[in-house]
Amino acid sequence: MTKSKGPERMQETVKTLRHWQALERQSIETMAELMEKTDNPLIRQILEIIRNDSVQHHRVQQFLIDSLTTRPVSLTPELAEVWDALEAHDEVERETIEIAKKLRDECRFFVQRALLEYLIIDEEKHDHLLGQLEELKKNLYPYG
Repeated sequence: MTKSKGPERMQETVKTLRHWQALERQSIETMAELMEKTDNPLIRQILEIIRNDSVQHHRVQQFLIDSLTTRPVSLTPELAEVWDALEAHDEVERETIEIAKKLRDECRFFVQRALLEYLIIDEEKHDHLLGQLEELKKNLYPYG
């Protein structure tokens, strides 16, 4: 298979993202339907986590589509205006990771340990995203 040129590659990416969005919408609907079928708080919590993640995935996919088709991505100088607050928040994220790891390591109950592990992964994801934003800042701002 030969690599497609820029415009064709972009169109294929957008098409794939739209298909992925359809799958996320299906996941949102499925999780909502399953939530209606159970009163079990643990099952409902897990289904709600998945549903909410699918909603967010759909939004990120739309951002990607828009960035390729209508609104190119840019970081305005406003990133510099909020950077100190973002760095402070990143410290909070790291503290929450340490708290959750300590709780997980001390927890003797499987369900609670599993949910603490989920929270750790999610908080680590936030820390990672803030790290990516820092990399974008370094690469896009000559003074960054």
